[in-house]
Amino acid sequence: MSSRSNQEPNDHHEPHPWLEEKVYKKLRQRTIDLVRQSVDALLQDKQRVSLATVAAKSKELDHEHRGISESAILDNPEARAYYEPRRSWRGSTRKRAKPLAATTPTSPGLVKAGRDEQRVRQRYLRLSKETLVDRLIATERAVAEQREQWLSQQDEALAWRLRAETAEGQLNQIKGQVSQGKKE
Repeated sequence: MSSRSNQEPNDHHEPHPWLEEKVYKKLRQRTIDLVRQSVDALLQDKQRVSLATVAAKSKELDHEHRGISESAILDNPEARAYYEPRRSWRGSTRKRAKPLAATTPTSPGLVKAGRDEQRVRQRYLRLSKETLVDRLIATERAVAEQREQWLSQQDEALAWRLRAETAEGQLNQIKGQVSQGKKE
């Protein structure tokens, strides 16, 4: 029985040294070489340098037409170090809008019926998840309080209506008795 069969499936071991030397090192170097060739060719042709264009160009330049994947560029530190300073994309120079966490009240305010919902949506998308949860809880609390207040008002209105009907019935009864008293 081999020692491999007694090992747990989740055991993580370093690769065998012979694999590192004979296989992985060659594959890493192939990636580095193809990235360099592809980036240089794209720059020479004044084309955009991106992960996608480097991967596509590498297939053209590779004598086996296999090329390299975008993840191979990112996972290989030397290839990535060669690619990143030469890429066309530089990122945005403007700062991202700061979340409205401090400026946004957690209690729901007055909501206008004709508001621009697309603008409201964009504003909500900039909020943090925690802020949105706080606003949702506050909104649910306000709705529950309004419902309780409405139910209380409905109970009170019903009580007044019943009192009014009782008083009207008594009044009609008294009127009936008075009108019969006059007839007698």
